[in-house]
Amino acid sequence: MQLMSSTDDNYDAVNPDTFNTMKAPLVSIITPVYNASCWLTEMLESVQRQTFPDWEHILVDDGSADGSDQIVERAAKKDSRIRLIRMSHNSGPAMARNRGIEDARGRYLAFLDADDLWLEQKLERCLRFMMENNYGFVYHAFRYLSSDGKSVGTVVRGPAELTVRNHFVRRGTGDCMSVMIDRERIPEFHFVHQEGKTHEDWQTWLWLVKRGHTGHLLAEDLGRYRKSEGSRNAGKLAAARLVWQMYRRSEKLPLLRAASWWAQYAWNSYWLHQRSRPRT
Repeated sequence: MQLMSSTDDNYDAVNPDTFNTMKAPLVSIITPVYNASCWLTEMLESVQRQTFPDWEHILVDDGSADGSDQIVERAAKKDSRIRLIRMSHNSGPAMARNRGIEDARGRYLAFLDADDLWLEQKLERCLRFMMENNYGFVYHAFRYLSSDGKSVGTVVRGPAELTVRNHFVRRGTGDCMSVMIDRERIPEFHFVHQEGKTHEDWQTWLWLVKRGHTGHLLAEDLGRYRKSEGSRNAGKLAAARLVWQMYRRSEKLPLLRAASWWAQYAWNSYWLHQRSRPRT
């Protein structure tokens, strides 16, 4: 199957009323940026090395104070596919991503955080997978990367399909870094934002699957998810408590089901960390 750019005369899948013009890029990449100057250059280069070139990269600066916006500005002067948007104040990654989605012109949405990386065939392989199977929501395998970028873990593969139950009990979708969305099939897509709460990515994928949009795994290693230094048991316990609260308070799962699914989540999370963490 040949992948055609949105400027190809034979390409007619994009609705011009929705995505502006037929000259729009096929893929819009959204990156929230907050004090990420130490990661930006490497991340930008991983996008520019993509074997599929018909993209725009929208970077939304969310009130950085470390010169991150200047790095993006310099990159945009050299590559017109790169665009910078500045938020008026710090609003968090979900709001920054939604701001980028508002300006996105592509049919397909891909997401890459400022400290993560893609392998060169990420866009090409995901697009082919989606087009050949008529999928609207996909994610791919990846490896965890150490904070210093010197070591990686074993390949992480999420569930073959992301359904409501799998989302509650499994981990390994790669969060934003691995996900691609077809806006023609999911035109209402946006990131869930709730004041004072975290796990917004998790809540967004849940919002999708509860509306019948099953996620599909491309079992190819196409990205690097950077692990921050200093992960501590206290942080993991706090995350586990938050997950329990989401199961019971936000989703109102019955007690026995919440307990069963939470136990599976905790077990799967533990073994995912043990198997896949970067090793020196």
